[in-house]
Amino acid sequence: MAEPGWHLDADSPSWSDETETFSFFLRKAGRERILCTVTGGALLKAAPLSDLSEPGLRRRVFDAHRQLIELRAAEKLNAGRSNPDGSVLLDADDF
Repeated sequence: MAEPGWHLDADSPSWSDETETFSFFLRKAGRERILCTVTGGALLKAAPLSDLSEPGLRRRVFDAHRQLIELRAAEKLNAGRSNPDGSVLLDADDF
């Protein structure tokens, strides 16, 4: 579960073949939702023997590590470590 107050928005995360990232939103009461992305490299770190070229497998890896992904994104937001546009990027170094 994310840090107190932040939670994954109801919208399903979406994969971009172009950027090789999953995008999702974190939401906190009284605030606009925040765009977060997690790189394919971060997913590979979570499941190093996986072939992330298979869309279903990417989603299963994301879902299996969803709580950790949500926690890391919330930690970055709480620490003020967002991008200039307010979004959060999680890469392999975040795990």
